[in-house]
Amino acid sequence: MKYNSNKYVILNTTEVVNSDGEELIDFSQLLNNNSIMLRYSVDGSKALVKYIGSKPTFLYGKDTYSHAQILNEMNNSEWTKE
Repeated sequence: MKYNSNKYVILNTTEVVNSDGEELIDFSQLLNNNSIMLRYSVDGSKALVKYIGSKPTFLYGKDTYSHAQILNEMNNSEWTKE
């Protein structure tokens, strides 16, 4: 499966975009092109970013999920509307 090499990190949206809508992370190091292309939690407080290869330095200290792990995580009510 092509997603097996993807790695995922959940960020608070305040780490992604500031109150003026300015992007705060380097999307050139991610598989997501910009903040509009991210998956957001139901309440909009968290965002999911993905990358391949080495972990970008701005994601250091954040938990990394495999594809199987993130699918499990996305299956809860925080990410899926009932």
